Amino acid sequence: MRRHPIDSRVDVQVNYLHAGPRHGEGVCRTCFGATTSPRYQLCYQCQKTRDRAGGLLADLVVPITYRNGSEGQHSRDLRMYKKTPASEAARKNLTVLFRDFCMRHIRCVKNAAGVASFTHVAFVPSTKKPDQIHPLQALLTPTVQSLRRIDLGVNTDISAESREFNQDWFLLDRIPDPKPQTDVLLIDDTWVSGARAQSAAHRLKRAGARKVVTVVLARQLEPGFAPAQPLVKRITSSPFDRATCAVHEEDAAG
Repeated sequence: MRRHPIDSRVDVQVNYLHAGPRHGEGVCRTCFGATTSPRYQLCYQCQKTRDRAGGLLADLVVPITYRNGSEGQHSRDLRMYKKTPASEAARKNLTVLFRDFCMRHIRCVKNAAGVASFTHVAFVPSTKKPDQIHPLQALLTPTVQSLRRIDLGVNTDISAESREFNQDWFLLDRIPDPKPQTDVLLIDDTWVSGARAQSAAHRLKRAGARKVVTVVLARQLEPGFAPAQPLVKRITSSPFDRATCAVHEEDAAG
């Protein structure tokens, strides 16, 4: 896909995307969600997950955008791209958003994580349809085709509706074609509690990954959650800026 079509399609999305994630007071240092107090560095869910995971979690989580509840065009795209039949417009919007982010900011992500180069890529599998390729994997694989793919299995003994971290949720005996430093880019569409993404990162670490960096298309915010109100106000009152990212470094971008 040429640069010009990407530019024009992302420019349209900028009109309705919320301001991108950034660290700050009351923002979780892991997932960029809201903490219950400005004094805390982690939200309740991330703190609980870290306590249970023995340190084997994603080294870095980078949301591209926020999703404010279920409202707005971006939320619609995130729902409709995986419906049957899928919305072709939603599929194109999410594809170019991810490609634009990678072209502009993947160096920021690697620098923030201490990764020279990703060796592998994995997608968080669908727990509701474990026998099918996740629509996001089908959609974004061409963008990351230079990386060796890791296919995680799903332990169907764990409830597909769970919102809790589980170290045995995903299955992987060994990382294919491991490297001296196996650094994995883990991709998901939406981070709500982070349970699936962190369970996947945990399995990748146990299988031998040195670093796991999770990139998600959107960090979900719940507008009815009182501690999130300051964050919701900030992201809805400021425009989305393609030139920056959650871990932006001026000398790394480009």
